[in-house]
Order: sequence, then structure tokens, then C-alpha cells
Amino acid sequence: MKRIMLITIVGILGFGSWAGEVLAMEDKAFAPNVNPTTGAISVPEDYTLWPTLGTWTHAKIDGGITNIHEYHVVYTQPETIEYYQKKRRFPDGAVLVKELLHAETMSMTTGPAVGHATTIKGYFVLVRDTKGRFKDSPLWGDGWGWSFFNADDRVKTISTDYRVDCIPCHVPAKDLAPRNAKKDDKWIYTLGYPVLQKK
Repeated sequence: MKRIMLITIVGILGFGSWAGEVLAMEDKAFAPNVNPTTGAISVPEDYTLWPTLGTWTHAKIDGGITNIHEYHVVYTQPETIEYYQKKRRFPDGAVLVKELLHAETMSMTTGPAVGHATTIKGYFVLVRDTKGRFKDSPLWGDGWGWSFFNADDRVKTISTDYRVDCIPCHVPAKDLAPRNAKKDDKWIYTLGYPVLQKK
């Protein structure tokens, strides 16, 4: 009897350990740039090796002349693109990195006003969260983790509350989103990412 109880206890402990490892693996696999304990977001080290979702240009008028002054290049994991093309939604753990770059406009043989990127200004990082993790964090909510980073620090965000720092810029995206888009996916300006529409 004692032997059976001992085996049972060892089995339970072993199962508990195994279950804990599975949960830890799931959390670890959630997103490569998220601390599974605190929910802290960082800029992924290898994001430039990911496919480009799309590029946005921002222009300003100086003395009646329009000049490009900023590029926003957006990257994501290859599996995110593949998943979206098949399911028409972003998967749990999808990471979007918007690289903000200063730009200059100059006359070239290809045209009188050609813009090119110069230096990095900062990073905006979004992480899709379909399970409602980190409910106590002011940087997680509405289906995403939100953080902005200065160019010189890819680990510590300067964002303090996504509702104040991030959401206002994404409100117009909801009206531009596909009608059948998932509620929380409507925060993303998918109209600028034609690669998502391919099959």
C-alpha cells in the first residue's frame, strides 16, 4: 500500500512538473519579444529578417514644396502573413514592428522629388493577444500589447498607457477595416498591407 501511494505521489508530482513545463513552453512561445511574467514588450532583435508588411510615407509642405520627411516600414513574422491569408485574422502572438525612419527628399534622375530613408527615429510594436493576458498592465488591452520605443533603447518603452499613447492614432483604422474583420483586428490599418490579401 505504501509503495502504491508513493508511486501515486511521484506520478502526481511528475505530472504537475510536466504540466508546468507545458504551460511555461506555451507562454514562452506566445511571442518572442514578450516577458511571459511581466508582459513587458521589447523590440524583437531579428525583426529586420522578417517580411515587410508595407511602407507608409509621411510628407510635409515647406514653402509650398512637398517633401517626404518620414517613412514607416512595418514588419511581421512570415507565419503571421500565412495565417492571415488563410484565416483572414491575426493569430495569437503576431508581432507587428513599425520602424520609424527620418527621410530626406532630393532631385534625382528618376524625378524632381525623390525621398529616401536616413536614420531610425523609433519603433512602435504591437503584439496580438487573443487570450486577454496581462489584464493589470496599462499597455495591454483591446486584443493587443502596445509599446513605443525611442531609437536608442529597444528594451524600455516610453509608453505608459495604451489608451492615451496609442489608441487615438488607431481609431480611424476601424472605419477603414474590412467589414468581416475581427473586432480587435480592426485597430490595424490593413488597407496598407496588400500582401495580406494574397492567397
